[in-house]
Amino acid sequence: MPPRSGFQFAPSVTKQLPVRVSIRVGMEPSFFRPPAPLFYAALSAAIAVYFADCLPGLLAMLAGLNTAVGTLVLLYKTRGILLQRIVLLLFVFDLAALHHYTQHVLSPSRQLALKTQLPTSVEVTGRVLTVPDDSMRFRLLVNDFVPRGLFPPGAELLVHWKGAPPECGDVVRCRALLQHIPPARNPGQFDAAQFFMRQDLWFEAVLTRPLDGAVVEPNAQWRLATWAARCEKIISEQLRRGIESRPQTHALISSMVLGVHSGSLLEARPWFRDTGTLHLFAVSGLNLTMLATFIAVILRIVCIGPRLGAIIALPVLLGYGVATGLGASCVRALVMCLLILGAEWMQRPAVVLNSLGASALILLMYDGNTLFEGGFQLSFGIVLALVVLVRPLSTRLNHAFEPDPLLPKRLWSARQKRALAFAGFVVEALSVSFIAWIAGLPWSVWLFHQITPIGVLVNLVAVPVAFVNLALGFLAVLCAPFGPITPSLNRLNAHVAEWLLDFVKVASEIPGGHQAIANPFSQTPSLVVFDLVKGAAVLLRGKSGCWLLDCGSEPQARAVILPALQRYGVQRLDALILSHGNAAFVGGAVIAQDAFHPRSVVTARVTDRSPTLRHLLEWFTTNHAPLKTFVAGEYIVKSPSDTIEVLYPPNGGLEGNSEDKGLVLRWSTPHWSVLYTADAGFPTERWLLQNARAQLRSDVWIRGNHSREVTGTSAFLQAVNPRLIVVSGSLVGPQRYARESWMEEQRKHGTPVWLLEDCGAVEGWADSSLKFRAVFSGTGFRWP
Repeated sequence: MPPRSGFQFAPSVTKQLPVRVSIRVGMEPSFFRPPAPLFYAALSAAIAVYFADCLPGLLAMLAGLNTAVGTLVLLYKTRGILLQRIVLLLFVFDLAALHHYTQHVLSPSRQLALKTQLPTSVEVTGRVLTVPDDSMRFRLLVNDFVPRGLFPPGAELLVHWKGAPPECGDVVRCRALLQHIPPARNPGQFDAAQFFMRQDLWFEAVLTRPLDGAVVEPNAQWRLATWAARCEKIISEQLRRGIESRPQTHALISSMVLGVHSGSLLEARPWFRDTGTLHLFAVSGLNLTMLATFIAVILRIVCIGPRLGAIIALPVLLGYGVATGLGASCVRALVMCLLILGAEWMQRPAVVLNSLGASALILLMYDGNTLFEGGFQLSFGIVLALVVLVRPLSTRLNHAFEPDPLLPKRLWSARQKRALAFAGFVVEALSVSFIAWIAGLPWSVWLFHQITPIGVLVNLVAVPVAFVNLALGFLAVLCAPFGPITPSLNRLNAHVAEWLLDFVKVASEIPGGHQAIANPFSQTPSLVVFDLVKGAAVLLRGKSGCWLLDCGSEPQARAVILPALQRYGVQRLDALILSHGNAAFVGGAVIAQDAFHPRSVVTARVTDRSPTLRHLLEWFTTNHAPLKTFVAGEYIVKSPSDTIEVLYPPNGGLEGNSEDKGLVLRWSTPHWSVLYTADAGFPTERWLLQNARAQLRSDVWIRGNHSREVTGTSAFLQAVNPRLIVVSGSLVGPQRYARESWMEEQRKHGTPVWLLEDCGAVEGWADSSLKFRAVFSGTGFRWP
């Protein structure tokens, strides 16, 4: 038989070819004769989008050069398959670059955002495009805008709603405050501005009260997104039947079946992150494989052949993909499934690498900014690694379990065949899990700032169990018309899901199962003052340990403190110090305790009537957390490299409210000293001047805002004599004006004052010189 390749030779010519040429023709196609042209087209498109985003000027030159080269090649009417494919890649490069450049770099919304002075009060009428999330945010397509001319109709806004949320497809009218989407103000915090900018969304409208928004016309027009939202709601309601009293279990099942991220899973998500199983929450090939398996079984029962079955399965899979939101991993798996089923219908072999390239090419041509999403990179990167590496690795490992290679296969015993089949199954599963873990390692370090070696083993159990959850979930939805079958299936599914949840929780607590990794491209700071609006939190890192002073409220601890400490590679705290009972300062103490297991929890040895602090102390006592109390004159840490001294409160009766019963601390190292007074007021400052004046001298003073007083008298400032003052919290009304005048007075004396609500979080480093940097404003400060 002639060799199967892209070349055709006449019989007479083939006989005269040298042996080496005949062998070359019969070899597997090389990089220059790719078997998957769409994969290389997608790679070309990705390069074009990257250059369009980073170097638009250079991109214009490259696009012009590409067009010129491609035109010349076509004019010469070349028939070389290599040149034809090069021309294809050049034109794909140009198309992707042009689309991304015109849709995003030259976007009208982008140009408007760069020149518009905000915030301003507006009245907006538009159609809801997305389902409101847990924080009542949704995208709005603008129909009318007042004042007119400020915002063009047809553009989109991000709306923060108040009151009963509208549904996808409703027409709403609202009076709101229009402003730019704020960027991240703390290290490691989710950057909403950067995320929505990639979606060409630059503004947000914030409602201040429920009466400012109303639904004008419900379900005004049919849209695909509206249909998808209704399907998602119907499926979620069917999955809730029979397990109404178990919201967390229902949220877990819905997340795996529909990719819905519910607030009920806030507590469980860190367990999946620490075990490398967060991919179970994304609609991907696992979901589509399970659904395709159901369709295949049903079609086989009714005796429908593969070609007709492919025609029936295609719209079902497409409808499921649309109903789940068409995320990057879903589109990738959906396009691959459609191409494989299409190849089955045409009775041609499917090339997986070509299908993968087609998926990426469709996404990049639709929206080039998809390239910069972590989900897109992670999904395609892992699948590419699995396609390329799993078979060679499993084949090599299988050779170790084979009998004597000199023994022919027909002489193998039945026991040897069964052992080899079992070994092949185990090797295949281990190879897939290991390659997926290795391929996802860069994103695990860069996005989650940790490595999870336990994930290689956990996925061997979690993925099959999740497959059972998906099977029961799909079966429950399909059996919805048959009465009590669906609740019974949901209850069975709930038991399986709860077992999976308990298994993942136990696996996340295995010592060494996950390790925090600091950002490899930046130097870890010694001091971080977080911007928590009303609260405060300070991270101290010395040679002898790591300490967290306060931790903000519960939502802030989840959204700000945990990601930041993971970014800095903090695995465990030496102490969690709670200054006083304000919930804005210490409300997230339980979350910090569960995440970082501090060796001790420190608070003041005084009577505090704060209910928040009282409940926290009861929780720590019940859960046998190491609780320690201190008063003035004692040391939390005392070593040659680090000293944390308690300057206040004294051991005795105190006047004032909770803010004047909190801890005042001084952290000193061979390089610098830091004074932390939280929201202490005038009584605290007066006592310190009378009893601890000598210990007040510090290089950095971190202070908050008393609820009734403007503190920082001249005598206290003279005793502290700081080189930098960092002020946390925010004020309104007369107190704000008084504080601003106080800040201006300090600046006249040459002492810089950094207000966190203006500059964001503050990072400080102590090396040959002391330097500080504001995360939001980028302001820098250094002294020798």
